[in-house]
Amino acid sequence: MKFSDFFLPKIARSNPKVRKEAVRSEVNAELLKQVAEKDADQEVRELARQRVTELRV
Repeated sequence: MKFSDFFLPKIARSNPKVRKEAVRSEVNAELLKQVAEKDADQEVRELARQRVTELRV
């Protein structure tokens, strides 16, 4: 983990596992859409897309 990660929200940290955990608990659909479009990790992007779908139901 990078030192700068301590100052970032979990959804923006460098570790993909931490970002995945954050995506699973996030309720802000707009933020999840941004993650789904821009995250560097394919699995995090896919999880964010799934979470947006869950929130719409």
